[in-house]
Amino acid sequence: MGVPRRPEDMTPQWLTNALREGGVLGGAKVASVEVQAIGGGVGLLGQLARLKIAYEGDAAGAPATVIVKMPTTNAGNREIGNLFQFYEREARFYEDVAPGIEIRVPRCYYRVMDVAADEHLLLLEDLSVSTPGDEVAGCTPEQAEVAIRTIARHHAVWWEHPKLLELDWMPFINAPVNQSAQQSFQQAWGPYCEIFGDMLTPYVRDAGERMQTKIIDLLNDFEPAPRTIIHGDFRLDNMFFDHPDGSPLAVIDWQISNKGRGIFDVAYFLCSSLEGDVRKANEMRLLHTWHDTIVDGGAKAYSFDQALYDYRKAILLCNLYTVIGVGSMDAANERGLALQKAWIRRRGAALEDLDCAETMPK
Repeated sequence: MGVPRRPEDMTPQWLTNALREGGVLGGAKVASVEVQAIGGGVGLLGQLARLKIAYEGDAAGAPATVIVKMPTTNAGNREIGNLFQFYEREARFYEDVAPGIEIRVPRCYYRVMDVAADEHLLLLEDLSVSTPGDEVAGCTPEQAEVAIRTIARHHAVWWEHPKLLELDWMPFINAPVNQSAQQSFQQAWGPYCEIFGDMLTPYVRDAGERMQTKIIDLLNDFEPAPRTIIHGDFRLDNMFFDHPDGSPLAVIDWQISNKGRGIFDVAYFLCSSLEGDVRKANEMRLLHTWHDTIVDGGAKAYSFDQALYDYRKAILLCNLYTVIGVGSMDAANERGLALQKAWIRRRGAALEDLDCAETMPK
């Protein structure tokens, strides 16, 4: 089957074949497909749409709606996605990790992964019956508690797990493909400062200047044991709360998943999804919650003091995502711009509040 490049290209015949191959459609066939674009300004690297499906024949058990996820049509953003192997990585995640994962993730009905042809596509379970997170609005303390407990259980299950080495497609956090971020950071720093320089305090600007030659060193600091599976983009827009099946949280968008120190997910979430006052009021409690959970899961040798130091350094590393994401990718629309400004504001405040530049590799 030819692989659609846009959600609007999905035909009933193509979808019939895909769902049959995925084992969720028997003798029935798709009669019609209604495409509804979703996620405007949420994802800068992909296209998301909800497909409302009508069937002919006995389609018992087949989904009434599915989510289609495919690479962006923006050439520059797509180049970044391919450079870091994000599309391939997520497809492999749903094949090798999702079936036995501790966290609730959407079911994958069908996937396309052809690196040579630059063709990637996922048909995923629609989680719209849950409550989606809204990162622009910001995270409540109650949502943060659920998110931290959920990611901590996931980290604990994969903490120094022997299977980590078998996942050879999932890079370590300091893999060569990720080390190229140092050059990307340097290229994006100028445009980033030009566009949003008025939002940067002297402390944050100075930290960014110094980081230009320290990205690889920072990544190297998060590779040594203890390791687990890191989501890599653990933020509110990738979360769905209170599913009717009883799951308190489902997490999507695993295309940046890698292997390294799990505290990175905690730092990324708290400094991206919580406004500064909410983060400061709940930060230490949530850090202790995460640490207590992984210790209960067997991570006895990882002290809270080490976790706190790594947390501060991870917030520094999060500045990498802000600069590259804002300085080299099209915001797409007003919500995308609002999200970028929220990252700058929240991550910059966390960086300065915790004096994270003090952890900069020498």
